[in-house]
Amino acid sequence: MADHLFVYFRIAERDAAAALPRWQRWLETVEEATGVAGALMRRPETRDGQATWMESYYDVPPAFAATLAALWETGGPREFVAGERHAELFVDLENS
Repeated sequence: MADHLFVYFRIAERDAAAALPRWQRWLETVEEATGVAGALMRRPETRDGQATWMESYYDVPPAFAATLAALWETGGPREFVAGERHAELFVDLENS
């Protein structure tokens, strides 16, 4: 069964330019540590000066969410996150 992890969070729109290269480095760190490549996307609209960004990871191994959380605690760009990060695991319908 293919598992896919999506992690969404909010950042201040004014911080987007500074946050983007940090997130690109973060995704590189995750891939080096886990072998799983991530992608970064955002919602097109902002609300109250905040943008919603999302990391997406496809075909992740079973322990990936826990590994990602541990990596985040030791080196994620937390200074840009407004509030909490939310992780959700999805599976393909044809494989469930």
